[in-house]
Amino acid sequence: MRLFAIVVVSISVGLLGAPAEAAWQEALDELLLASEGPARDALLEDVLDAAPDWKDVVREIESMSFPDVPEKGVPILRSIVSSDGVERPWVVIVPEGYDSSRPTPLLVILHGGVGRADIIEDPLEYVTEHGFLPVATELGAIAVFPFGQAGATWWDDVGMTNIREIVRTVKRGHNVDDDRVWMIGFSDGASAGFCHAMLDPSDYAAIVALNGHIGVGSLDGGLATYAPNMANIPVYAVTTFDDGLYPSERMRPTLDMALGAGGDVLYREIPGEHDFPYPSDELPAIVRFLDRHARDPFPPRIVWETATPAFGRCHWFAIDRVTLEEPADWHTDHNASLVDDRVTVGFQADDGYEGEGVRVGLIVEDEGYPSEEMGLSVGDIIVAGNGRPIANMDGLGEFKATLSRGDAFDITVLREGEEVVLPGWIPEPSNYLVFTRDAPSGLARAKYSANRIDVELSRVGAFRVLVHPEMIRLEENLVVRANGSVVYDQPVGADLEYTLSNFLEHRDRGLLYVAEVAIELP
Repeated sequence: MRLFAIVVVSISVGLLGAPAEAAWQEALDELLLASEGPARDALLEDVLDAAPDWKDVVREIESMSFPDVPEKGVPILRSIVSSDGVERPWVVIVPEGYDSSRPTPLLVILHGGVGRADIIEDPLEYVTEHGFLPVATELGAIAVFPFGQAGATWWDDVGMTNIREIVRTVKRGHNVDDDRVWMIGFSDGASAGFCHAMLDPSDYAAIVALNGHIGVGSLDGGLATYAPNMANIPVYAVTTFDDGLYPSERMRPTLDMALGAGGDVLYREIPGEHDFPYPSDELPAIVRFLDRHARDPFPPRIVWETATPAFGRCHWFAIDRVTLEEPADWHTDHNASLVDDRVTVGFQADDGYEGEGVRVGLIVEDEGYPSEEMGLSVGDIIVAGNGRPIANMDGLGEFKATLSRGDAFDITVLREGEEVVLPGWIPEPSNYLVFTRDAPSGLARAKYSANRIDVELSRVGAFRVLVHPEMIRLEENLVVRANGSVVYDQPVGADLEYTLSNFLEHRDRGLLYVAEVAIELP
């Protein structure tokens, strides 16, 4: 059976005289700072029509200049129109020592409680007092704070797109070191870090996940996540012994599973609950971890598993089609079974409420929680549990500590000024898998050396290789072998339009790919 390849058509480029060169450089300068839209498309056409040498264009992009930033060391509130049409805030803090002529690290900071109904009330005040700011300061990094909520969580399309677009916006206006972009998060922010490590790690050099759950992106977001993908990015993970949500004893099997799958994980367990601040010696350790981890933009080996092309790419390799064939012998599913014995009613509190009791801001839609069945509603103010007064979140936590799985209980709420008693029942303990599995996955193990790319494939019907001159010599044949068979053996020409379009999409000066080779297997 014949294998065949589809190759991106290369563009023949050449050098021009000085006047034409100046024209394309001017158009390129405008293009690099332009926002998406018709004006940017026209500038792209102007550059392509001038047909400059692709090497000259690459040098211009790598050495592009950035405007000075007048406000340094202070939080700046900005906003993004999300893919759902809703405008949401985000905050950036440029370090006082920022120099627009020098590449600067970037730290993406993700907050917890992302399932709340409303955005955190005062983003500027929130970031000013944030416990991770010292990490950004020590690293000399630009600090970026996206803000999420229900419908724009860190593991749904809206929230993940927000993070991606905010990072690209910062890169468009600031001299960011593409190989020193890190992510750090606490609670839901940590769960998001695990999620990004397994779905979309290419932008990041390392991820710090503090008091999170490796499976939340799959369990709450319905995303197909795979532990072997954590081999492609270093992750610093911490759990605490007395965490009421994700205690070390419960999370340990999930991190052991990730390590067994080949994950590059540094895992620590320390005393503490599900709160901040961490012990004084922990943040310096995090700083040291991030500081010693710069991104390898062209890793010689990639292991990648996915069930969908939407999350098919890792660095220079992408899975474009998953088949229904039987998996290879070496393709095993890495998962873990946990016991869910948490006492959870199933709602998010309204953080903006300052009165007596706990106001319900969001009902969690899940069969495992009693909130819907007992009739709890958004806007209800919980004032008692089993007759025990509840004045605030601490009181609610103390009441929940008196309950066990399988217990009947009741809560008293204020609804339209009247007390209403709602009976409920905490379900018995149940087992669950850390990662949900709704569709077959494809798995690839790819490596490159000496103008040859070798790929071991399981249930993969199509894949792509992104090409950079630091990976292969363009003047010689590139040989691609899939499961031992040669599927491509010819030179790859540099494609200027591809290079520019890819850069405008990803804003990554450290990954200026010049072409790609797409392989379709029978």
